[in-house]
Amino acid sequence: MTFLLNLAKFLLIGCSALALVACQTTNKTAETVEESSDTFEYIQADTQAEQERLQQELEQAKQEQDRLQAEADNAQAEADKAREEQALAEEKALAEQKKANDEAAARAKAQSDAAKARADAAKAREDAAKARDEGSPGVVNENVPLDMPTDSVYFDFDKSFVIPKFDDVLNAHAKYLKANPDLNVEIQGNCDERGSREYNIGLGNRRALAVKAGLEILGIQSSRISITSFGSEKPIALGHDEASWQQNRRADFVY
Repeated sequence: MTFLLNLAKFLLIGCSALALVACQTTNKTAETVEESSDTFEYIQADTQAEQERLQQELEQAKQEQDRLQAEADNAQAEADKAREEQALAEEKALAEQKKANDEAAARAKAQSDAAKARADAAKAREDAAKARDEGSPGVVNENVPLDMPTDSVYFDFDKSFVIPKFDDVLNAHAKYLKANPDLNVEIQGNCDERGSREYNIGLGNRRALAVKAGLEILGIQSSRISITSFGSEKPIALGHDEASWQQNRRADFVY
């Protein structure tokens, strides 16, 4: 009996010990699980924070890349614009240089033509004077009466109609031609030095035609009247003033 009581006590003490150990183990396991859970949550939170930081840095890097690309694009656009402006400036400079060269060539040609015209006019005056001295045909000569008012009709600037004060000149030459039916006359139209050569040739021609028309109205046959235009190439006066120009705006009667 005593043995059984002791055995029961022993078993009771053993069970209590086992229960105590099991309780402690359970508590320790719970604590370990809780600690592990806290550690995982910490690691998870830290990992998320690191991901967010890396994402932010990535976005900042992308923004910086976009900024640098925009600056590069602007620099390229400015370089292209500078090249275009330089090309336009060079093209303009070449055009201006060509224009200057053309103008210089035109001035040189005009000076050369003017010098030649003056030389030709001087020779024409010399030949006319010689012909008058020799009584040669083709110039105003001694066959023209001394009382002839003038051998020329003069015109206003840039005009080609005969003004009334020269009606007496036309009448005198018409009378002379009627009195000498075997004579013909050449009307030579002239201009002052102003205006282009082509324009002055045309103006001189219109002036000669106006004088011819006046003679025809006075009864002179058209076949007896020829016309020539010297433009500004046969001046009487070589000055460059109104007095000289007035003498050169004329139509000459040449028999």
